[in-house]
Amino acid sequence: MRPGDRRPHLFIARPGSRGMSLSDRFGTSRAVHGSMLFLVLVWGLAFVAIKQALVYMSWITLTFLRFAVADLLFVGSLAARRQLRPAPRRADLPRLTLLAFVGFTGYHLFLNLGETDSTVTAGTAALIIASTPAFIAVLSIPLLKEKIRPLQAAAIALAFAGLGLMIFFAHPGSQFRFQASQGALTVIPSAIFSALYAVFGKRSLVRYPPASLITWTLLIGTVLLLPLLALTFPGFVRDLMTMGVNGWLPVLFLAFLPTFLGYTIWFRALARLPAASAAAYIYASTLVAVIGGIAILQESLTTAAVVGGVMVIVGVFAAQRFGRR
Repeated sequence: MRPGDRRPHLFIARPGSRGMSLSDRFGTSRAVHGSMLFLVLVWGLAFVAIKQALVYMSWITLTFLRFAVADLLFVGSLAARRQLRPAPRRADLPRLTLLAFVGFTGYHLFLNLGETDSTVTAGTAALIIASTPAFIAVLSIPLLKEKIRPLQAAAIALAFAGLGLMIFFAHPGSQFRFQASQGALTVIPSAIFSALYAVFGKRSLVRYPPASLITWTLLIGTVLLLPLLALTFPGFVRDLMTMGVNGWLPVLFLAFLPTFLGYTIWFRALARLPAASAAAYIYASTLVAVIGGIAILQESLTTAAVVGGVMVIVGVFAAQRFGRR
């Protein structure tokens, strides 16, 4: 290891370790699963909150305000624990900038833009994002030199077929008539960016603790937003003047619960749960988004959206199972 390389050292007492009593292990397990159920709720409702916020502001304003508030929370948390330094090495800045764009700036801009389309419900957006593991598997072939088994490839094809069904046949009111939703097409890059973040982020997590990696990439992602914000500055100011409390509430919800608290819970849970168990909770968050959109926003789902969504979830789940064999 070269001078200046700092790798995180984390000890977590696991079930069966001598450092934990049976009651401690049971309590820890209950706490982890309880926190993951909370995460399922807030990550699922995030798609609903985006829809609510976009009533009062543009997709660019929403992205910037969510980032700005979350920046304050992450930086404040690291500063309170005296973990803000060291700053990222200069040699790591290109990779961190790439991660910032695909994981935050690009992901949220395209997701928010897609949800401005009235044809894209909160549930449809969540189902499209649920295809991320399929994109991870495909991108891992050229980028990580991983191989895909035949059954895994078939499962991925099923997921992509479901994705196509949602995009090209799930236009509200059209049922199974071929009519592409531009908003749904706009959300697709977010799923791809999320997959790229997972693929490229593996190496960076070796060098930086999760909290530091998220904080620095989110800060860089906010900086990447500034040129776009400058181009639309009059609209940004107008949004701030008119959004009111009803606009700020979903922004604060998105910044604090799904972003700051959500990522904190997620990485702590990954240290204590098998990856497959953690992934199962993410699928549940998609269901929360669908139900939340129907219950809170009075959204409707077409038959094609339901069938396509089931195909995506089943395909992704099967691809992950076949990939582990």
